[in-house]
Amino acid sequence: MIVDEVFHQGGPGSYELTRVHHTDGYVLRVRVYRDSYAKQSTAVAEVLTPLFTWTIIASSPGSGWQRTTPITSPDVTPLIPVADEVLQRARRILPVPPPFTTPGR
Repeated sequence: MIVDEVFHQGGPGSYELTRVHHTDGYVLRVRVYRDSYAKQSTAVAEVLTPLFTWTIIASSPGSGWQRTTPITSPDVTPLIPVADEVLQRARRILPVPPPFTTPGR
């Protein structure tokens, strides 16, 4: 379940999507940053640890998806497939149920 979503337009050719999910007993954050250069574009999924720090669980370099996205976008639509893919990879990696109590629950 998505509990927060932020879309931000950056400079020319760059925009960013950040989503926070509650899923499978975890708090997961997915960040997708699209830059005009594929080397500077990235997508990561992070888990909130019991110490309230974010740990990267899965990532996807921009070289695999940046060219499939438009140079500019008025909304999150082009980044959704990238965000969903990295989230699904993180969910496959994490054990269910979590080996700890989720912060804030």
